[in-house]
Amino acid sequence: MSQVQAYVYDITGGMAKMISMSLVGKQIDVVPHTGIVVFGKEYFFGSGPCIGVPGQSVPAQVAQVLDLGETSKTPDELEAYINSVLALEHTSENYSLMTHNCNHYAMDVAKFLLNGKGIPEWIVNIAQDALSTPQGAGLRTMIEQADTMMRSQSGGAPGGMNPYGNVGAGAGAGLNPFGNVGSAAPAAAPALAPVAKPAGVADTFSEGLEDAFNEMKSASVEEKRACLSTLLKVTQNLEKNPDDPKFRRIKADNPAFSKKVIDCAGGTEALLAAGWAPDTHEGEDVWAMCEANADQQKFFRENFERELAKLPPPPAPTPAPAPFAAPAPAPDFGGMGGMGG
Repeated sequence: MSQVQAYVYDITGGMAKMISMSLVGKQIDVVPHTGIVVFGKEYFFGSGPCIGVPGQSVPAQVAQVLDLGETSKTPDELEAYINSVLALEHTSENYSLMTHNCNHYAMDVAKFLLNGKGIPEWIVNIAQDALSTPQGAGLRTMIEQADTMMRSQSGGAPGGMNPYGNVGAGAGAGLNPFGNVGSAAPAAAPALAPVAKPAGVADTFSEGLEDAFNEMKSASVEEKRACLSTLLKVTQNLEKNPDDPKFRRIKADNPAFSKKVIDCAGGTEALLAAGWAPDTHEGEDVWAMCEANADQQKFFRENFERELAKLPPPPAPTPAPAPFAAPAPAPDFGGMGGMGG
């Protein structure tokens, strides 16, 4: 019998726990990506079924390890089932953040190994529970941006996640998405092509920005001005210095930034739609911009400038009151003397 575990990663790097209450009105501690660990390997969904090193399959920290039970199945039986059944049901074409994602794949793997027992329902239901409401749109944007960053950082390490190509599907691989799984002679892992920027990214971000700008209508004019001005400054800095790492990170606990952007209605949504995503850097929570999105800043700058131009002019500063002048001392005319005759 072999132990079966679920490795649950938080793809937001702790950011969901920090801002979910303000975005969706409920506390969400993690937004999970789940892999099933058994036989010394981790089985997970990338753009198709993948195998990786436990705890190292995606560039995110393991948030929880769940003991699911023991299986009498063998590695060959599991991989044959994945190859013949799950590889057809779980593909990049039918992937859906809401209804058919990596957690659903992990559920199916676990059910096969444990004779119908899967992973906890909250893992597979979190998208429907938290993201299907209008309030969940902001968190959904955050998750999509975090997923984009996770994929762009996954690199080309053998056995890692190949988010846009056919995983391990070289010439003649047929339906075997692993390349060397189940074959008599292991095939060399194919070289992974660089991740290309998805086509139509500007249209996608434009929709997110428009939703954010609509949300900002509930903020006061000066709150909106402070938020947009801050976002514009950040964007201008990044547009001028796209390759400088210091302009691609914002500390999550920066009080001035939090007050002007995060606390403003629509501010977090605009930040997310502009390509920023939660991450950690040297142990600190940050907002980070991946290299692909850093090259799109002209588009965002123009949108922030457009929204700022719609606002009425800022109120004229109130003139400072003139300093109080003490009255001059009365002239000394001496005593008035008596009025006698």
